[in-house]
Amino acid sequence: MVRTGVLFQDSRLFTYVLCAIAMSGYDAVATMQHIGRGVAAEANPLMASLIQHNAITFFLVKMVVTAIGLLVCYYYSHLRTARLGIKLVMSIYLCLSIYHGMIVLLG
Repeated sequence: MVRTGVLFQDSRLFTYVLCAIAMSGYDAVATMQHIGRGVAAEANPLMASLIQHNAITFFLVKMVVTAIGLLVCYYYSHLRTARLGIKLVMSIYLCLSIYHGMIVLLG
């Protein structure tokens, strides 16, 4: 059954989606900076090849894939699995943001 109705039916969950998208952008920019300084490498081989090809393409692909995945989960957020998916992605990006912050602080 497909639900219809208000786009922002759960403001807290939608805030998680927006935060995860923002942290994905931070992860992309920080990853490119760390790679440029030689202190980190992209773990995903597909994304690593995109960075080598073009940094803007890497950023756009990362943002689009992340946003679409999170918005699909939000659309199906009446299902427990979708809600857990959003929270999992949010948690992963929070950990990555802390990791990037530590690299900056500790050099």
